[in-house]
Amino acid sequence: MFLVISAFRARPDLGKWKSPEELVRICPFYLSGFDEEERPIWVIEMGVWPTRDILEKGPEWEKAYSKYTNQILNRIFDSFKIRSTTENPVTEFNLIVDLDNFKIRYFQSIKAVSFTTEKFKLLTSAATFAHAAFVVNTNFFSEIVLNLMRPVLGKALERVEVFGSNSKTWIPKMLKMLPQNQLSTKIWREKRLQAV
Repeated sequence: MFLVISAFRARPDLGKWKSPEELVRICPFYLSGFDEEERPIWVIEMGVWPTRDILEKGPEWEKAYSKYTNQILNRIFDSFKIRSTTENPVTEFNLIVDLDNFKIRYFQSIKAVSFTTEKFKLLTSAATFAHAAFVVNTNFFSEIVLNLMRPVLGKALERVEVFGSNSKTWIPKMLKMLPQNQLSTKIWREKRLQAV
């Protein structure tokens, strides 16, 4: 974990960099809350990220998108400090990658495949050291993408729990590890709560 954190600490520009508003709008990620041990809970709504469309906008957008995705890990590691104390240091995080609404066209270019694989590799390397890591709402297309990346991601993906769109399967497992009152309403939609 130290090497992953160090790689992002060596980039102080990531913390201060302001991403284009359009990226913030179309590629949501956020701090949802904290678990009982004060570990941050992060949600990345990757299912709606139009990677191919962004990369097709040209080199400036590709550079901004790369920086934006790197900034996610920077913010995750920075969030350890929010609730960390000398008596209770926070050294882990929780991660939920939501692939709801994933469309295969977001991935239909060599550049998009390469970019996503590279960034997902970073994310899963960090997730190796997470307390809990979930990929939820996988559909047929996102399962294909995950299976394509599996050989590249290797053991890092083994610690990540992957679930389909049947919330009756993943809600109970997630609630064993994460407090419901600290999870965003985007994850806990009313219809999903009825499944518990």
